[in-house]
Amino acid sequence: MTGTVMSFLLLIGLILTGGVGITLLMSERENALQEFAVLGLFCAALTMLSYYMELNSPALPAKIDAIKFGYLGRVFVNPLLLLLVLRFYNAKVNRYLQLLIFIIPLITLIAVFRCEQNTLYYANMWISQKDGLLRVSAGPLYYLYMGYNTLLSISYLGYCLYRRAGLRKREKRNNTILISACLVPFLSLLIYLAGLTNGYDISCIGLMVGAMLIAFSIFRYGLLNKEEMLQNMATGLIFLDAEYQLVYANKAAIQMIPALNSYPVRSHKLSLQSLCEPQYAAIQNGQTSYQRKITEWSSGDGQHGKLLTFDDITEIRARLNRDAMTGLLNHATFYPMLDDLMTEYARSRRPLCVSIADIDSFKHINDTYGHANGDIILISLAELLQEICGSRGDVFRYGGEEFAVIFRCDPTLAEKTMQEALDRFSAISFDFMPEHVTFSHGTAQFDRSENSVQLFERADRIMYERKRALHERERQAAASRNADGTDSQKKS
Repeated sequence: MTGTVMSFLLLIGLILTGGVGITLLMSERENALQEFAVLGLFCAALTMLSYYMELNSPALPAKIDAIKFGYLGRVFVNPLLLLLVLRFYNAKVNRYLQLLIFIIPLITLIAVFRCEQNTLYYANMWISQKDGLLRVSAGPLYYLYMGYNTLLSISYLGYCLYRRAGLRKREKRNNTILISACLVPFLSLLIYLAGLTNGYDISCIGLMVGAMLIAFSIFRYGLLNKEEMLQNMATGLIFLDAEYQLVYANKAAIQMIPALNSYPVRSHKLSLQSLCEPQYAAIQNGQTSYQRKITEWSSGDGQHGKLLTFDDITEIRARLNRDAMTGLLNHATFYPMLDDLMTEYARSRRPLCVSIADIDSFKHINDTYGHANGDIILISLAELLQEICGSRGDVFRYGGEEFAVIFRCDPTLAEKTMQEALDRFSAISFDFMPEHVTFSHGTAQFDRSENSVQLFERADRIMYERKRALHERERQAAASRNADGTDSQKKS
């Protein structure tokens, strides 16, 4: 190999690298890793351009400047390759750890730019009288940098091989290309360091080939193109044809609906018409809630069908299921939860109770002391019920000044717990009113023959019977006070 041949190869590589990089930048295809390929091509172009300048510069200072210029691209290639493969497989890597892998490349870059002032990276540099090539002897940082690159390459290759076993045919092709994109530059560097290239640094050609391989994967297979992007979406996507046969489902959809595990075996006829029925308008997967939307889709070859999307509405539903003022579960969630528990407890024969609490004379409190102070009382009772009853059941703000508790215990313990809440609540002193506030409560046990509405109404009747008894006692006490006052006036 001569300098002329090497220069010619470098020029060809620069033209190819530049052309492919510009094509990627101008491409309208949605490639999630496009920026990594462009950066890799840019780094390879810098390295090749610097080596071309070095080969065609006769003086030592010019050759040293060319090396410095090339290291601007060279030091970042392996970290970028490692980040590319981690992103390709959607690996979760701490941001600070990602920054950490660039520390040694930055130290190397500083050492190369100061190579004339110290011998940390290059112990010595000279021009060979025999072939005019730049010769170097390595310093300690040179070996550190080479060892670090070897470690990055091993990590990269090991991770690719680790993930390979679970990949499908098309993904394995991309995996092979990713492995080759790392191996070619690494092997070319080893060949150069072994002295098999007559002093010509072919590692820059290896960098170019590696970057071109990744670019080829994007153009040929769509490395993380639209299909891979769909696979990595949090939204579940299911494409059905006109006969409700499965055409495509992404990973999120497969996790939500176990029946889709037959995908991607296209020969298996799986009718999914039931997914379009009302019962799948919302589905629950563990603690996560999904809402379904159905739209029509069609392709250029005449295929058409329905697209089902399942969006995560867990956070939205959590907000909708909570009372804005008190933070308790609201009326909308009471009956669905009670129905589910009644179905579950009917089989197990475990005790299930509903308790209702209603603040006494709350209208009088609002009219006398204002609605803002009434809200303070509501919030105080909500916090107290959650504190005392929350460990034994679920607490709801049923509406207005009325609260409900679904207890997973026997009625004796439920009543005892509600009485404890009443005792503590009636002992609270509110600074805006002289008297203490109380509530009436009633508890009913599920008898396995009634529905949720009947169970609630039974607890509600018990609560109102107690409230009427309380009002009757208050009326009699007031009448007695009035009678005592009239007798006193007559005697005087």
